[in-house]
Amino acid sequence: MQRHSVVVAAGTFGDVEVEARHLLGEPIDVRLAPLTTAAEVARETADADALIVTTNPLPRNLLEQLGPRVRIIGRAGIGLDAIDLEAAAELGIAVFHCPDYATDEVATHAIAMLLALNRAIVPADRLARREWQAWRRLALLTPNTPLHEQTVGVVGLGRIGRAVVERLLPFTRAVIAFDPFVTDAPEGIRLVGTLDELLVAADAVTLHLPLTRESRGLIGVRELALMKPGSVLINVSRGGLVDERALVIALEEGRLCGAALDVLQEEPPARSARVLRAPNLLLSPHFAWYSASSERRARIMTLDAVLAYLDGREPATGRLAVVPQNPR
Repeated sequence: MQRHSVVVAAGTFGDVEVEARHLLGEPIDVRLAPLTTAAEVARETADADALIVTTNPLPRNLLEQLGPRVRIIGRAGIGLDAIDLEAAAELGIAVFHCPDYATDEVATHAIAMLLALNRAIVPADRLARREWQAWRRLALLTPNTPLHEQTVGVVGLGRIGRAVVERLLPFTRAVIAFDPFVTDAPEGIRLVGTLDELLVAADAVTLHLPLTRESRGLIGVRELALMKPGSVLINVSRGGLVDERALVIALEEGRLCGAALDVLQEEPPARSARVLRAPNLLLSPHFAWYSASSERRARIMTLDAVLAYLDGREPATGRLAVVPQNPR
């Protein structure tokens, strides 16, 4: 007899083999389904008890089409900006996410991007394949000072921000940080009182905070103008934190030495997107979170959590971001 039915939104994961193997024949149906339109949501979740998504958008109009038995949405990842949390709460639907499933991967990716910018690794590779003796041209693509003489600014001191700090300390002269919700600085760094203070002082800035109404457009024309000439910006959090148009202009005008983005405002970007042609910009396709173990970790954590909730138990890992007052 089937105990629960779980629908996994088609997208990042191409199958449900990890979930099926984890269940080991338990009477639970887990299936992949497209959930991009209201009609698809209504049809595919008509008899579902739970929904698992990655970055799939779930605005109010789609949430309202969820089947009547859906009691919880599991976000197999960290960010919650693609889900209308207020609407979910009003509809009596819980929302789970796993903010610590890929801390090491994301922090390491941010450091890798910083190091690649500092040492001009990507253009060096291209040049080495064409004109080995022309390495001096790379001097125009690297910061004015080596990393061990730089001050790096970390914006956001959550799990990932603190993991980045740990990795940064052996490489840099100094690490400063800004987080309005944090008063205890990790050992070896200095907290500053405002974002402006950090931007003025840092040779490199790396962003590690969620996308909210308050943080959207955090780094725009004004903030980029405050940054040191020749400095760099790294963003592995959410694309909406940065005004891409302003960043591209800063790169084109040479005010910033470089930038590295794992996330964009529009994903995937249009082929004509100006950001794809920006000079001295290093891009990766929103996969800072990825490793073979982190993907499996996110999928299993999320599946176990939604099943625990359906059975009236607290999830063993992760966090319930929405616990409705009037659950379904």
